[in-house]
Amino acid sequence: MSKMKKAIILFVTSVILNSCEPDDICLTTIPDTPKLIVVFFDATNGLKKEVINLKIKGTNSNEAFLFRTTDSISLPLKNIEKTTSYSFIKEAEENMDNSGNKDHVLINYKYKHIYISRACGYKSNYNINQIVIENDNTNWIINSEIIESSVIDENTIHVKIFH
Repeated sequence: MSKMKKAIILFVTSVILNSCEPDDICLTTIPDTPKLIVVFFDATNGLKKEVINLKIKGTNSNEAFLFRTTDSISLPLKNIEKTTSYSFIKEAEENMDNSGNKDHVLINYKYKHIYISRACGYKSNYNINQIVIENDNTNWIINSEIIESSVIDENTIHVKIFH
């Protein structure tokens, strides 16, 4: 075999080997885009307090998250916008329709896309700037407090909501 053919074969082989990643599988142990962790507290004594018959619905969305009884939730944030808006609806105990007390919560944040790998793609981390609760004089949510503005995992309480 001539030196030219050996050089071409070596070149093609090195290009093929260098263009592949070791694994084109995204393992479940690789962290994904984290959700915002919200925990509910009693406005009078500051202790954790469950919310009964809570429905959370994204603005301009038909999808709703239903919780019979919960003291904490995890919410996805939009990763191509700088705000996400939810309706927190405290339903009457008899039904879970839209007749309950509805509070609109607006979350303002910055986001950063982080490249993980070709198989996993990107994930987003967030930095919460502000939580706005629209006041309509019938709010069941009294106040909110940002505890950890950096949303980089789901192991930390990010926001406290007092009711």
